[in-house]
Amino acid sequence: MMTGTPIENNVWMAYLLTVFLVVTGFAVYDILYRRVPDRALVFFIPLAALAPLIQVYFILEYGRTPIFIWPVVAEALVGALLGFCIPLAAAMATGGSGMGGGDIKFCGVLGLVYGPSGMALVFLVAAGFAMPVVLLYRRLLRDKQPTAIPFLPFLACGCSVATLAELFL
Repeated sequence: MMTGTPIENNVWMAYLLTVFLVVTGFAVYDILYRRVPDRALVFFIPLAALAPLIQVYFILEYGRTPIFIWPVVAEALVGALLGFCIPLAAAMATGGSGMGGGDIKFCGVLGLVYGPSGMALVFLVAAGFAMPVVLLYRRLLRDKQPTAIPFLPFLACGCSVATLAELFL
């Protein structure tokens, strides 16, 4: 008799929790220093690259056909491309004042973990949380020039929603 959740869900849940804690650390650093350090991103890349490897391991472990490996890898790469290109397009559309290069690179690495559909959800939730904050901030500072607001905390909110959606939906 089987009770509880399969072991693959526990490993995947632990992995996504680790990724979320790293994203939260980046968000706190972005709030304090208004930048995303490249050195820390280099250490986050191997952790993010583990996502397709963990999924492939469980595909092979449970006796599924190895042909299912390539869609997992392709989904991670398309997610990374989407995670990089959408913020890059936003930064280019605003002339570089909308989003910094660290945020763009961070979203690209995050795309390895969440894939294209997860990154779309991350961006949607992040934009939904950021918009009222920016509007309220501009309303309070009517006379002054708008200042930069760190976007990584909103991405962390989007990551939490995407993680919950991936685990429980």
